[in-house]
Amino acid sequence: MSIGVPVWFDRLHVGDVTVAQDGSLSFRYTDRWLATRGVFPLSLTMPLADVPYPSEVISPWLANLLPEEEQLQILTRSLGLDRADTLAVLTEIGGDTAGALSFGTPTDPALWAWTPLTELYGTKDPQEALERHFEDLGRRPFLVGEEGVRQSLAGGQKKSALAVLSPDGTPVLRLPQTDDVLAVPRNGAPSTIIVKPDNPNLPGITENEVFCLHLAQAIGIAAAETTILTTGKRTAICALRYDRRLGRSGQIQRVHQEDFAQANGNPPGRKYERGTLPGPDLRALLGTGRALLPADALALLDQVIFNILVANTDAHAKNYSILLPIGAEPALAPLYDVSTVLPWPHVNQYFAQNLAGKRRKPEAMAGRHWDIIARDMGYRPADLRHRVQDLVDAMAANRIQTAAAVADLPGAATGYVEQAAEMIEGNALRIAGRLE
Repeated sequence: MSIGVPVWFDRLHVGDVTVAQDGSLSFRYTDRWLATRGVFPLSLTMPLADVPYPSEVISPWLANLLPEEEQLQILTRSLGLDRADTLAVLTEIGGDTAGALSFGTPTDPALWAWTPLTELYGTKDPQEALERHFEDLGRRPFLVGEEGVRQSLAGGQKKSALAVLSPDGTPVLRLPQTDDVLAVPRNGAPSTIIVKPDNPNLPGITENEVFCLHLAQAIGIAAAETTILTTGKRTAICALRYDRRLGRSGQIQRVHQEDFAQANGNPPGRKYERGTLPGPDLRALLGTGRALLPADALALLDQVIFNILVANTDAHAKNYSILLPIGAEPALAPLYDVSTVLPWPHVNQYFAQNLAGKRRKPEAMAGRHWDIIARDMGYRPADLRHRVQDLVDAMAANRIQTAAAVADLPGAATGYVEQAAEMIEGNALRIAGRLE
């Protein structure tokens, strides 16, 4: 006898994940979902079709929705579950995930609620409430065990999915403004921002990442909107969720997405190219763009180039994503999770994928290496060199203005902003100098 766990998009039954007696999983869309006009597939690996998708397809896709490493260990210990039992964990916490889906129970908008952090922690001081929330995340990731809270985000970093409320208590899709309220979504309500507290092992990470994403936007690369939150003692990166949109009546709606590990059928343990079981190489990542419109495929190339120019060596397969909206073609998601490792010599300085077939630091890129990448992807080498130079020129032209804007954000340390800006510009100019 098999056990089924339903997958929902709000109150629409998308399909069921079935567990066989031997523990293997399978997924199948419902007839109603397949008959509904304009619906999206779960994944590029699971096109809309009336067929069962086996465990080797659905299992890695599901695993990529969960946190990793210590966060997963603490979370599963709190739940009393085996960390390898991905479906059981998602059934417990998968009410608000990356993208649009929930597991086990549908999300009924009539039951949605948002609890301000100040109310949750019994204080009138928003900064004190945020500080206590950061401390709370270390004990119970995603507030596991809190009544009505079912959240999951991928990755190994401590982070939180919150919502921004206007002063009158209405959820809004924007970065926090003065007098806005940060709140915890309950009963399947959608979050609107992701908050990542600073990391003492990576001094300046908040300013670093916010500068990188602001710089990407300044040179024409779509990137997640970010700002800095401060408690007075600590800072945090605050990113507006790009997998959310406003409906016609102003209500917040989820947009489905998947990262490139999911789109290539890789579990989270294979998000890097190198390893015992290697994940997608650069050719595979760029090849994922073939599922997108031509303009998005070129935008993906820009994202990869930018990650190399800023020395974001942790640009693994889960740091690129595809949006799968209702009634539209798959689209490249904005750039996110970008920081330069140059200020931290103790962090791996080699790029997440081999560059031109070899393990390299971004600064080692020369013209012949870009030519190899171009030929692998069917591009003209001269065109790729010109694109790299164009992006370097744009970065240099926008560096001062972007750094000033980020340094002006409340809580920002100017020294960390300038450090990131100078090191990034130096790396980009070195790469440009080796193009010829």
